[in-house]
Amino acid sequence: MTHVEYLDHYLLTHTTYSKQTIKAYRSDLRQMKKYCVEWSVKSLQTYFDQLIQQHKPATAIRRYHALMALGNELVRVKRLKANPMKQVRPIVHQHVQQREHHPLEEAIQTIRQISHPTYRLFFELISQTGLRFMEARLLSIEDIQFATLTLLVRHGKGRRLRTVPLGEKLANKLRAFLGGRKTGLVFRSARGQAINEQEARDTLRKKSLATYGRPLHPHDLRVSFATYLYQTGDCRLLEIQRLLGHGSSRTTEGYILSQETKLQHIIDALSA
Repeated sequence: MTHVEYLDHYLLTHTTYSKQTIKAYRSDLRQMKKYCVEWSVKSLQTYFDQLIQQHKPATAIRRYHALMALGNELVRVKRLKANPMKQVRPIVHQHVQQREHHPLEEAIQTIRQISHPTYRLFFELISQTGLRFMEARLLSIEDIQFATLTLLVRHGKGRRLRTVPLGEKLANKLRAFLGGRKTGLVFRSARGQAINEQEARDTLRKKSLATYGRPLHPHDLRVSFATYLYQTGDCRLLEIQRLLGHGSSRTTEGYILSQETKLQHIIDALSA
């Protein structure tokens, strides 16, 4: 079995990656196979040198981080002694974030209008803790510490565990939602399984479109949470990095958005 074949099987049996992540990573593997890229520093460096000349920066950066994660998996199972991606020059795109900003308070108000009680509380938890979609989807009741108002996140990227604070009112909602349940998944379907990923995403998107005329995605909630902590909560970048479970502060920096696109207005004024 080749490295690519092993990784493809690994992704198909992975329990914590979202369907979108698995689809993207498998596509990256197909591209590696198509261009005969080997798991060596020279081959990978040549591949990414060509990639940044032919694709958008976001595509190259995403693929860089994807192969970094997959290389770490090959090291973990001892198929490689060291991850060659760690010697490939990192791809950095210096630009000013001007994507659409979703104020956290507005996002929470939208979430609270969702009629489905499970999805409503699910997205309220994400918006107030910064959890990734899959981290919240796989959250166990045993990992909620009501006494200390914290929850343990076991399914973070890079096998990183972290403990995040929980608001008192949100904790009360969770306690009422759980009723007498003491074990198992917090958010589950009628059959007792993890909630349907696509149905949950569609519920949030449809409600935000109906309310504000623009789609809201689970990842937007993490970005809004990070931006709120930085701008309104005056939290340090390191604190936000730990709350979000990022391995690098550079990733966290990309989550901090401006509340107003002042730069665009200034540039427009100069060109008038």
